[in-house]
Amino acid sequence: MTAFDIEPNFAAEADIVVHEDEVPPDVGPELDRLYGSLYSSLTYFQTCASLAGVSTYIARRNGIPTAVFLFRREGTRLYVVNEGMRLAAAEVERFARHMFAGSDPVDMIILHAVQMDSCGIPLPQQRFFCAEDFIVALPSTSQDYLARLGSSTRKNLKRHRNRVERDFPSFSYRIIERGDVDERLIREIIELSRERIASKGVSFGIDEDETRNIIKLVQRSGAVLLATIDGRVCGGAIMYRIGTSWISRVNAHDPAYDDYRLGMLCCYLAICHAIESGAEHFHLGHSWYEYKTALLGEFRQFDHITLYRSRGALLRHAGTAMRTACKGYALQANRWAVHHAETDKRLQWRMVGKMLAAWRAAKSQRASALRIP
Repeated sequence: MTAFDIEPNFAAEADIVVHEDEVPPDVGPELDRLYGSLYSSLTYFQTCASLAGVSTYIARRNGIPTAVFLFRREGTRLYVVNEGMRLAAAEVERFARHMFAGSDPVDMIILHAVQMDSCGIPLPQQRFFCAEDFIVALPSTSQDYLARLGSSTRKNLKRHRNRVERDFPSFSYRIIERGDVDERLIREIIELSRERIASKGVSFGIDEDETRNIIKLVQRSGAVLLATIDGRVCGGAIMYRIGTSWISRVNAHDPAYDDYRLGMLCCYLAICHAIESGAEHFHLGHSWYEYKTALLGEFRQFDHITLYRSRGALLRHAGTAMRTACKGYALQANRWAVHHAETDKRLQWRMVGKMLAAWRAAKSQRASALRIP
């Protein structure tokens, strides 16, 4: 159960502790329990980022943490560094009022990529879309999950699995977890994804540094679903486990097996494994694809939120507020256009989709040309 599931009464008393320039190691399990987000986990910060200069705010009710925020101070600005959280507005208000009332002057608090259940905080604020995810709420058994899928999705999954097993009797898959995952296998799955995305004229978002981070995260707190034919990797999924959530990082397959919908099949099998492990949510990641909604992924919006101590503080930071607004409106407009281009079948939006694809291809070609020595 997360802080989002129970709306705390702001008037209710809470024990608040702030550890300045310190992140107690015992908050790791609490972060995972409360938020189930990779970017709000000590696993991520200890593996891929830095906790230097980070302080910790903890609110407890009846001895149980209801909110844990990791933050950095930069002058009069306070940046919450953990992201991907679903938050109750009352917890955010409690945190903001506590920090604004502190002895160290704070004029603004910035939270990035969070969900908040309402806009009811009585403080000057800005709130703009900044990220998205498609999340599957998981039942207790894979049989229940299969039953919840649409009839056409169930039929197609069965048909494609039967076809691939009939045409390729050596087809098999297995789950490899944490330290047992060989780096080579992770790189093979990433390369399959790179080839597929490059064929669409889109720049691939995983460079060598990110690949190393993925390897470290998987070997510490993740798993790989590996699909093979004749012993050769033909598809797979790279996932992390944070609390009761499984997070898909890469889902890929060899384009030679497009007709078998092998990518969707691998994703489905990965979700079934997550259910069997006791997970409650499976994160399919950003960007809309038809298979994500077919597999019951629900769109979730994450916002960039800036809270100001007062209207005077907002005026003092008018330049920052203006830049935040311009960036926020531009990102929202871009997301609106891309979403329609991906999902709307009308002629005008198909044309927009083609123009976006052409622009991405040209951008990718320019980037490739710049990398040529």
